[in-house]
Amino acid sequence: MYNSSVEYPDLSPYTYYAFPLPMVNVGWLGTARGIPAGPPPDATAVQHLRAASRRLSQVMLGVHHCDWCPRGAAYQGNGEYHYYAPDGTVYAAPEMLLHYVEAHGYHPPQVFLDCLPALDDLPWDGRADHLATLLTDDTADLEDRASVIIDLASWKDPRTLAALLYAAHHDGLAGCAGGDIGMALAALQPCAFAPDLHAEPLPEWVRWGFERALPQP
Repeated sequence: MYNSSVEYPDLSPYTYYAFPLPMVNVGWLGTARGIPAGPPPDATAVQHLRAASRRLSQVMLGVHHCDWCPRGAAYQGNGEYHYYAPDGTVYAAPEMLLHYVEAHGYHPPQVFLDCLPALDDLPWDGRADHLATLLTDDTADLEDRASVIIDLASWKDPRTLAALLYAAHHDGLAGCAGGDIGMALAALQPCAFAPDLHAEPLPEWVRWGFERALPQP
């Protein structure tokens, strides 16, 4: 559950919640350190950030209230965005990140902003292989396997599709994370390697996540 004490320096090692890959922090702001000084990102950088912030990972039961909004009208956030930079770095940011940037002038580290335009076309790498292998490993902890589902969709690759379809028809994974599986599969529907990917054959909860994630007409 998020609370007001969650605050970490930018680019410090991520330690808030267990995850199978090492990550670094971006945007975990609080009143002890405040909002780092500096001009807010320009409109292009904000556009890239918004485009890269599509699917929430690590969604918890509680919410965090913005420390800088008026009491009683504070923005609330839950979950994290994970950004897979081409250089191998994985950035973890709270769902509040966009709000901090757009409403309070926060400027994330430039090295993070610089990687965002390249996130749409990630080549398959060791991180992707690790996540796909964990997801399809029936000897691994179910919670650990479920935690990588959303992140695996960062790679638009047939191997992502194969791993997610395996998960969709795995009773344990579909039962505890069917919505996430569906949302991750929906991200692959526009890809040329997935012409036959449709909601109808998917199990109920997977289908629900798939349909919820598709653009509405």
